[in-house]
Amino acid sequence: MRNTIHYRGLFLVLLLTCNIVYVQSQISIKNDSVLAKHSTDSLHALPKHPFKAATSIFSTNVGVWAFDRYVTKGEFAKISLNSVRNNLKTGFVWDNDMFATNLFAHPYHGGLYFNAARSNGMNFWQSIPFAASGSLMWEIAMENEPPAINDFMATTIGGTCLGEMTFRISDLLINDRAVGFERFGRELLLTLVSPIRGINRILSGDSKRVRNIRGNSIPTPPVVFYLSMGHRIIAGNLKHTNEMINSGCVDAGLYYGDSFSEENEKPYDFFMFKVGGNFLSSQPVISRVNALGLLYSVDLPTKWLRNRFIFGIFQHFNYYESNAVIDKVSIKPYKISEAASVGPGILYKRNLAKHVGLYASLHLSAILLGGSQTDHYQFDKRDYNMGSGFSTKFSCDLRFGSKAHLYFVSEDYRIYSWVGNQTADPTVINSNSQGDIGNASLTVVRLGFNYIIKKHFLISTETSYNYRLSHYKYYPTVEHHVEENKISLGYIF
Repeated sequence: MRNTIHYRGLFLVLLLTCNIVYVQSQISIKNDSVLAKHSTDSLHALPKHPFKAATSIFSTNVGVWAFDRYVTKGEFAKISLNSVRNNLKTGFVWDNDMFATNLFAHPYHGGLYFNAARSNGMNFWQSIPFAASGSLMWEIAMENEPPAINDFMATTIGGTCLGEMTFRISDLLINDRAVGFERFGRELLLTLVSPIRGINRILSGDSKRVRNIRGNSIPTPPVVFYLSMGHRIIAGNLKHTNEMINSGCVDAGLYYGDSFSEENEKPYDFFMFKVGGNFLSSQPVISRVNALGLLYSVDLPTKWLRNRFIFGIFQHFNYYESNAVIDKVSIKPYKISEAASVGPGILYKRNLAKHVGLYASLHLSAILLGGSQTDHYQFDKRDYNMGSGFSTKFSCDLRFGSKAHLYFVSEDYRIYSWVGNQTADPTVINSNSQGDIGNASLTVVRLGFNYIIKKHFLISTETSYNYRLSHYKYYPTVEHHVEENKISLGYIF
């Protein structure tokens, strides 16, 4: 999928999906009598509809392709039977789209495929093949360029992570007992979070039908959502003002479920999602995404009183991006991603005093697909390397009742590029490669403090240090660091 389609094409996708999903509305009406007997939404009350899920995915791809072909006039969208045959003959390659396109937009689009299955009765594991099939269809048949292995991995695996999170968030918004402006607001928000599910509800009439039905979660899990805005200083060296960049910043985060709950049985019964962005700045609009979902957990026995250990398998999705030159100020850039990643982790909790709790976690994950900043590989729209590797993460939180929160986070990402240029001549570039042969690491260390001023209002400060170290087979080793300070005001919902 190329850069021209991700943001402008989404609107047309939703419109064209309506035509096929309309058929589904006639079926769903017949099930009202069944739904009325349940206190939950359609996943528990209706049988699975794999054909309808596949139809939604097919229409999504056709809609995006039509937008690219006839509105944006994209050359890559001029497909034919010959282009399909050529794609099958050529096989998978590494493509050269932008960092945000390959490692953020593709996982988001995979989330649409995943939600098409989830909103038609499939469970978490059953929805993964639907995301994979939607990606394969696009890569092989909807472009006249060879299919990209990195797109398939990011769309399928990253899409599973973002797709399940957005599905569960949308589920929290469903309340068919609500009417008036509250009902309109819920359905609008649901559609923004999970477009395919929102369209299905609109066309089936569920979006306006009043009945004794809420979401799928029984009982509703604990959920904390916060939104904050403030000021961010980015610096290559905080002692030199000519190397500082000022930016407005916005952060949002959601904690879903309780990681220590004994009722965590299904994937993503607990997850956390954070996103950070910038405004009034030339920095990327989205500069940071951190997502962690619990796939499986078990209590570890301990003889220590007041201690609790949880072992789990977690899915990770992390994305960092910064620009190198902003307002003529040069800051060494950093960008890294783990779009497809999974691994074990240990969670720890201890009550230190009556209103003081200590929480810690340690994670190790295998990165199946990731991206890292490069100083040399420049081809088409790509200025980064791709590859596989691993990451480690450690966090330690001190929580003082419900008012204050002091935290320390350390993350280390290591990406290895195996398939790259086989020569030291920078003018000779192998476009079908992961980039420069070598490995790159990014270490992110954050120290922060949150305090609830009054009721739901929050003030927070955070200092972070980002250190990049890149080893190349044919070039000298490169290292640099970026420091950041941030202060913001927010609201906890």
